[in-house]
This record gives sequence, structure tokens and C-alpha cells, in this order.
Amino acid sequence: IQDVVNLIDRARIVVCDCTSRNPNVFYEAGIAHTLGREVILITQSAQDVPFDLRHLRYVLYLNNQEGLAALTHALQGRMQTILGH
Repeated sequence: IQDVVNLIDRARIVVCDCTSRNPNVFYEAGIAHTLGREVILITQSAQDVPFDLRHLRYVLYLNNQEGLAALTHALQGRMQTILGH
């Protein structure tokens, strides 16, 4: 876990996929929030985003070629906004 914490600490932006409600993802999102990192939530289903995180903007995507292309585009836009480019 220390390797994960170190990587999160070095990152400016952390992308967390809430799909399937993986507890590790939520733990890592909490670490990122605690360290003051920008967190972008992505998910294939809005129901996978826990109630206490739904106030945060998240990106819905489909796990197919078109959906992943749209996800890439959306992530690029969000990252450019966050980084001020």
C-alpha cells in the first residue's frame, strides 16, 4: 500500500473508476482527497458512485470502442481544465 500512497502523493490528478464498487478504489480516492489531489471519478453506472461521493462530478462511460473514445476525450478535457491549459 505504501507504493500506492507514494504514487498518489506524486500525482497531480488521480482517476478513480467506481465501476463495480471496488473498495480499494474508494480507499485510494480517500487518500487522494486527503493529500489534496484532484480526483476524477469515472464509472459505467451512476449507481456505483457511493451516496457520499455523488456530489462530485463524475464521468459516465460505456465499455466499448465508442465509449472508451468518448471517455478519453472527456478525461483530456477535464485534465486540461484542471491543469489550466
